[in-house]
Amino acid sequence: MNKLDALEANTDGKVVDYVTEAIRVSVADQQVEAQKLQDRMNRIQVQIEGLTTRVAELEAGSNSASADDKYSLTKAKVVRLMKENGWYD
Repeated sequence: MNKLDALEANTDGKVVDYVTEAIRVSVADQQVEAQKLQDRMNRIQVQIEGLTTRVAELEAGSNSASADDKYSLTKAKVVRLMKENGWYD
């Protein structure tokens, strides 16, 4: 026997109705709050996936850029080459 059944046997019907309704409202409020939290978690998960993709793209871009920089001709490289060949003092 649960507490609500014991309450029904010993109290007025209005009190039982009030307690039943209070329980129903409380459960409904908890469900709404749980749904809000679930929606927020879903939005955060989408943001995390987007950021993960962006980081992966940046890492891939940084690796290919450094490989390209290896063969790029910069002023410092030209000056060093000219000094090695005696064309620049």
